[in-house]
Amino acid sequence: MASRPLIQAIVLFLLLSLAVGVDTQLSTKNYKPTIRKSYYDSNFGANSGSASESSASSSTTSESSSSSSVSPCQYPGYSMTNVIPTNNGFLATLNLISPGPYGQDSPELTLQIILQSEQIVRFTIFDSKVNRWEVIPGVIKAPVPSGRPSVVDYNIEFTQEPFGFSINRVSNGEVIFNTTIPLGCTFNGLIFSENYLELSTSFSTPNPNLYGLGERTSPLRLSNNITYTIFNKDQGTASTPNINLYGSHPFYMQLSPNGQAHGVFLFNSNAMDVVIQPNSLTYKVVGGILDLYFFLGPTPNEVIQQYTSIIGTTHMPTYWSLGWHQCRWGYHTVEDTLNVVTNYSLYNIPLETMWNDIDYMDKYKDFTLDPDNFPQPLMAELISLLHGNNQHYIMIVDPGIYNQDDQYQTYQDLMASGAYIRQSDGQTPLVGKVWPGYTLFPDFLHPNAQSFWTQQFRGWYKQVEFDGVWIDMNEPSNFCDGDCGSSSDYMPPGEFNPNIPPYLPGGVPLDDNTLNMTSLQYNNTLFYDSHNLFGYTEGIATRIAIEGILGTRSTIISRSSYAGSGYHYGHWLGDNTSTFTDLYYSIPGILAMNMFGIPMVGADICGFNGNTTIELCSRWLQLGNFYPFSRNHNSYNSMSQEPYSFNSTQVVDIAISSINLKYTLAPFYYTLFSISHTSGDPVVRPLFFEYPTDPNTYALDTQFLVGTSLMVSPVLTDGARSVNAYFPNDVWYDYFTGQLVLPVGKFQNLSAPIDYINVHLRGGNIIPTQPTSQYVRPSDGIPVTLSNAKQLPFNLIVALDTNGTANGQVYLDDGLTYQFENGEYTNVFFSVLSDQSQYKFISIVEASGYDVSTIYVDTITVYGVENSPSNVNVNGQPTNQYTFSNLYNSLIIQLNVTIYENFEVDWVLN
Repeated sequence: MASRPLIQAIVLFLLLSLAVGVDTQLSTKNYKPTIRKSYYDSNFGANSGSASESSASSSTTSESSSSSSVSPCQYPGYSMTNVIPTNNGFLATLNLISPGPYGQDSPELTLQIILQSEQIVRFTIFDSKVNRWEVIPGVIKAPVPSGRPSVVDYNIEFTQEPFGFSINRVSNGEVIFNTTIPLGCTFNGLIFSENYLELSTSFSTPNPNLYGLGERTSPLRLSNNITYTIFNKDQGTASTPNINLYGSHPFYMQLSPNGQAHGVFLFNSNAMDVVIQPNSLTYKVVGGILDLYFFLGPTPNEVIQQYTSIIGTTHMPTYWSLGWHQCRWGYHTVEDTLNVVTNYSLYNIPLETMWNDIDYMDKYKDFTLDPDNFPQPLMAELISLLHGNNQHYIMIVDPGIYNQDDQYQTYQDLMASGAYIRQSDGQTPLVGKVWPGYTLFPDFLHPNAQSFWTQQFRGWYKQVEFDGVWIDMNEPSNFCDGDCGSSSDYMPPGEFNPNIPPYLPGGVPLDDNTLNMTSLQYNNTLFYDSHNLFGYTEGIATRIAIEGILGTRSTIISRSSYAGSGYHYGHWLGDNTSTFTDLYYSIPGILAMNMFGIPMVGADICGFNGNTTIELCSRWLQLGNFYPFSRNHNSYNSMSQEPYSFNSTQVVDIAISSINLKYTLAPFYYTLFSISHTSGDPVVRPLFFEYPTDPNTYALDTQFLVGTSLMVSPVLTDGARSVNAYFPNDVWYDYFTGQLVLPVGKFQNLSAPIDYINVHLRGGNIIPTQPTSQYVRPSDGIPVTLSNAKQLPFNLIVALDTNGTANGQVYLDDGLTYQFENGEYTNVFFSVLSDQSQYKFISIVEASGYDVSTIYVDTITVYGVENSPSNVNVNGQPTNQYTFSNLYNSLIIQLNVTIYENFEVDWVLN
């Protein structure tokens, strides 16, 4: 038998040979992971240890380690044997060493490793003999590869007994994930029992920068000594920070001080706790399998691109959905609703979409109108008025279907379809309780659910010609705990109770404010397993239904979400409160959702619960119009908070200016959504995405970036008239004036009067805008809508970097249909080249499938021009149609060219 040092030398030589000619990647030809018999037999580290004695071209087997090498830890878990290469990775067998704390451990597991791509690797651990719950097909959008990538950015190392693995970055040996039990037994080995799974990883550096693990109200950077529960639940964001909320996103990103990032996604829908300690992270999951994706990045943005390549990139929104939305639970009549629309126009405040909460329903029953307060003829008139003004209408739909009225058509249709959630006997409908009273819940896993749901929306559209749908209460929420209609699901002592499993994530019974976990969905699927997918599957069914009815892209805003929801619909952050604390929490909330692949997101502007104030609503109007999704919404038992309702010209003026700024920037946001739809990039992002080596950005969640270029620094403190904003070491200009910011690389105290929000543009970028100041309201018309704004001339804002260069683009399509998938879109790229005295702006139409030949570029505004130009040429022809500001070093050049044509602008400085 070969000696251990010899084996180590052979493996090292093999790995070095494979990596010849590749600086930061590893060839996968004949590659197999490094395998150590026991952590306790060698000084295991990220890059050292013994290898298996088997050749690299054959399967690996190993005799059991001696008893002296078995872990002294209480729960060592499993040992590993039979590592077998496959076309796309490896298979191995894991055998139980000793049982875990809750019994019914799987005696034999299979480990499947798939080398998904150069930067993505997938580890799946499942019972070799018994089929267990796995998340429904369709969530994962990336196909299983048939072969291996030629090179990879990661190296895999195993410990055989107790079983552990580590994934390391090839370029620098950085440990991405390491499940090997530490010498001090600070965490357990793998535990895989009937109703409890546990897997831990150790951190190479204590207290790392971690982000994600939602949904919850919390700062952006996660705490390093806390337990985060992941389980969909209806509990408002005004409640205790860090508790689990409406969505489940078991994904986190880790950022190293060297600026490299990686991500980890546990593809599992069961309730779980994620325990973070200074030196480790532990998953404690109550069912399913362990299915882990690792994303090597190495930039934060690339991590999100890789994650969304697995769960699906962003749903391309309708253009109008980027506008201003108004809602309230408390518009009690159609006249109330119409008055809001009228008052918006009267006060000259732009309004894109009018919403109704549950007030419109007949006794809160879905797909009904209150015949007294919302008679159908008046609703039709309201919506006709909106549509005639290029405005839109959205109403709420809850999943609970009232079951106490045999004449209620939707209830009849649900019963006829059989697509409802049942009690544990598989026959009796499960009864919950929400706004109308006792209700049944559609089973969106059932093959008949789609036709039932579409049937309801199709019939509803004949009464109310809606433009989008708001789906709420879909965690699902329940005013009873479990099943309101029966106690037949009582579990005798000693039997497994899915509502209170042996390990209870969050310490609260799982049926609290939701359905009984013993309930069954289609194919005897236990709700214990599928609960977190309820809102996700409802969202998909809603999308299919309304896109079939409208023949356009869908606009859906949902409260509940799961990994991949952003592929189908948007989200709002739920029931916040009218406080400055909640104003602040909205920023990490929207940033986290963008990392989860749901960029169409916003918070209830001015707050949902409680009474807002003039000061708070003013500041929230400023910030909220930089959310991708901007809606003012509050509760019936709070004061009115439409911008005109304060009897304050201040709030009205701030609303007008803030919404107009949003509409001016709409082509910029829409372009970012196009990029997100194509590549998965966030639309808004934390500063550390662009400055990952700057530690000042790691926990910074009071500012954010729109795209890579626009930095928003809002006031988040009551009464403040200044804001302490951080400027990373880069070139920054005041967005509104073009004034250069100095110094950078530090915090600055900026003036912020009540009617002002600080926005800065990063050097090296060109952003497309369509200033709404150009819009002239007709005498018989309403304030600007996005339909109007979309036709206005462009102003291209150029922010030069230190080299005098900049780049940008604009994406244009019809904003409504899927014809862009057939090439009906236009994409224009902009760039500025310079030798510091001569400058050339170039506009190149890269794709021209959507006709915008009637839309002009009116001006180019250039920030960072050191002195006045001696001459300016447009397409080679001299022009004197330009102005230069000595105060702000900005140059404005008047043009008369369409966005649909290539053009050049040159200028030479004096």
